[in-house]
Amino acid sequence: MRVLKQNTAYNLMVFMTTSDDHVTGGTGLSLTVTASKDGATFASISPTITERGNGWYNLALTSGHTDTTGDLALHITATGADPSDLLCRVVAYDYGDLNMSNVVPTSNTAQTIGDALNAARAQGFGKWVLNTGANTLTLYAADGTTVVRTFTLDSTSAPTTRT
Repeated sequence: MRVLKQNTAYNLMVFMTTSDDHVTGGTGLSLTVTASKDGATFASISPTITERGNGWYNLALTSGHTDTTGDLALHITATGADPSDLLCRVVAYDYGDLNMSNVVPTSNTAQTIGDALNAARAQGFGKWVLNTGANTLTLYAADGTTVVRTFTLDSTSAPTTRT
């Protein structure tokens, strides 16, 4: 599943196969795209579509297409081709720009790093791993395997895994 930041334009590639043999990439197709935002009814959308060759097409989604958090399901059809489906997750933050100040309180109340990480998890992150030997803190996406960000720590703590 692709993770997209809310209200951000994206280029998504989709492969369309011909309905003749269900393997060969379809060229010269006129694609129709419908989308469901966060479980809503599918409705037509009109991203700019550019054929890239060998059955591949670029869908240029606008910020209007990614304005709702949650699942963004895309159903793409074309005459002479098998339908194709894409599922994306629209989130309010960008994993690559994770800023821990977003999850640490601004007041002077005491909070452990574990509390801060659990707050990050509440924002949609999967697990976190604190590694003493490597002096790192690694955050994973909700799938539990995709590394979102690894931080190098300037002090050590006992190794901990939180899932």
